[in-house]
Amino acid sequence: MVDWTAFLIVLVTSIVSGCLVVALFSLGLRLAAASGRWRRALGVASFAGCGLAILYGVYLIIPALHP
Repeated sequence: MVDWTAFLIVLVTSIVSGCLVVALFSLGLRLAAASGRWRRALGVASFAGCGLAILYGVYLIIPALHP
């Protein structure tokens, strides 16, 4: 039998995390192109957050990385 609750959790988590990565990347592009020192720093931080979210997803997918 299919565990539909687990399937729904994975589906919702995938959609939310995908939207989060896209939003962080687009926010980083918008802020990095803007003038101002603090906006550019926020853009770089947004890119870093996007990269961390992707690395965390890779960590979760590869079972050899966590016992």
